[in-house]
Amino acid sequence: MDSTTAATTGAAPVQLPPVDSGTAILTTAGYLFLLLAAILLAFWLLKRFGMPGSLSSGKGGPRLVSRLMLGNRQSVAVVRYRDRDMVLGVTEHQVTLLAEEEAREEEASPSPSAGFAAILKRGSTDAD
Repeated sequence: MDSTTAATTGAAPVQLPPVDSGTAILTTAGYLFLLLAAILLAFWLLKRFGMPGSLSSGKGGPRLVSRLMLGNRQSVAVVRYRDRDMVLGVTEHQVTLLAEEEAREEEASPSPSAGFAAILKRGSTDAD
């Protein structure tokens, strides 16, 4: 019946090209893996070298000096950022600045023995 309708309309039957699905799938998968590898390489390079001016935890980024857990999801943290020591109250829903002062040069890199209590004592003696 198709040959009679094609003969009456004067158009030749449409032939679909054969599809080589094996080669097409392998080529597509190869390009996808290549794209994935390029994305992972870019991520690694950005993580390794960082971007200038970004908020990374590099030399100028914020650094956690000490942290004291008060409850299940509450804590007090001392964070050093741009030569400033900030005492932060951290809860599940908010972060509150409790105190802030200039970081001292001799304490620029605190020793592991200097605990949270020593940092808080330093802040309380400076307030007096």
